[in-house]
Parts: sequence; structure tokens; C-alpha cells
Amino acid sequence: MDVLRLAWLYLWIAPHLLLILVAVLMIRNGRQRDFPIFFSYLLYEFLQFVVIFSIWCLEAPHPMWLRTDEILRGGSVVFRFAMIQEMIAAPFSHSIPMGKIMTRMLNWGTGFLVVISLVSVEYLYRQLPNYGLLKNYVVIEACNITQCGLIVGVFLWHRFLGVRMSPTVFGIALGMGLIVGSEPYMLAFVTGTRLISRDSLQMAVFNVAVLVWLYFVQVREPSDSDFNGAQLLRVRDWAEGVGRITRP
Repeated sequence: MDVLRLAWLYLWIAPHLLLILVAVLMIRNGRQRDFPIFFSYLLYEFLQFVVIFSIWCLEAPHPMWLRTDEILRGGSVVFRFAMIQEMIAAPFSHSIPMGKIMTRMLNWGTGFLVVISLVSVEYLYRQLPNYGLLKNYVVIEACNITQCGLIVGVFLWHRFLGVRMSPTVFGIALGMGLIVGSEPYMLAFVTGTRLISRDSLQMAVFNVAVLVWLYFVQVREPSDSDFNGAQLLRVRDWAEGVGRITRP
């Protein structure tokens, strides 16, 4: 096995093993109760790695590899949408009604962004010479672009509320932003015949994202909250007004 292949295997295996370390640290610090979806996502990504790695070791046919990859990526997309919702609702963990209003608003905004991203990605991918290899990923990449926009919205949301973002939320958002922000570019501009090159770039970014998560789950959460009652009342009135507009 040559050096490049060994380096590729290291980039692939190392971050997924670190995911377990991140999960263990979350359990030790009790963070899995505050961020259960992110915790579940860590476990899902590790299981996804086990499945893909097993297929690779068994030298399964390439179509089977691609089909499995598509399905598992779709699962990751679903988890990331749920994680964004978890981060948006984090400042309102003490208020279930406010959390429900935020969820309704997020669903409407997400649907709008997905439609725009889907049209844009389909148009751009059709211009590429390797469109045949990429067309099955159009929906996934449209969702990645949408999630990238929503992650920016997480930062703006905390800024709007005047709330200091917790280290864990900041770390989750930063790591996920690296992943969803890089995947569309790599799939679109790296030819499908160079899968190892494409996957190596993706795994390098994923390594950085996991290291970010590893660092921030260890950072001590502030014991006090800057979110006072007056702010909650102001945001509640604003959210209920928007909620009435988006309510079916």
C-alpha cells in the first residue's frame, strides 16, 4: 500500500475515532442532555463510517458504494437540520412555547431556502462535464447550501437576541459550517474519476471540524446568562407576531 493511500486512510479513520472521544467528553460533562441531537449525530457519523469502511474492505461494486454513500449522506443532512433547530432554540430551553414558535419560523425559512438552493444547484451542475456523476447529489448539496445559510443565521440570531453564544453552540456551528460549506465545492469541481482526491479533501476538512468540536465541548459553559426578562418579553412579542403570519 503506497504512502498516499495510507495518508488517505489516516484522514478517513482518525476523525471518526475522535468522534467517540467527543461523545465521551460530552457524557462526562453532561452536555449530551443539553445537546441530544448533536450527541446522536456524533454516533450516527461513527456508524456511517463503520458501514462505508466495511464496504470498502469488502471491495463492493462501485454502484453499491455510491448508493450507500447517497443514503448515508441523506441521513447526515437530516441530522444537521435538526442540529440547527437545536442551536436556534438553545436560548429558549426554559420556554417550550417559544421553542415551538422558533421551530415553525425555522421550518418556513428552511423550505424557502431549499427551493432556491435546489434551483441554483441544478442549474450550475448541468453546466459541468461530470453532471451524470453528480446529479444524484443535487438535493443533498442544495440542502448543504441551505444549512450553510442557516448556520450564518444562528450567529445572527444570537446577535439579534443580544445573547452571548455558549461555547458549545459556537463550536457546533463552526464545525458544521466547515463541513456544509466545503462539500458542494468539492463535489462540483473535483472530477468524479478522482474519488480519492475528493474524499481526501473532504476528510481533511472533517478532521478540522472534529478538532473544533473536541476543543469546544471541553470549554466551560458560563454559569450566568445575559438573557434577561425584558429581552425575553421583547422577543416573545416579536416571535408571536411572526408566528401568526407563518401559522397555516
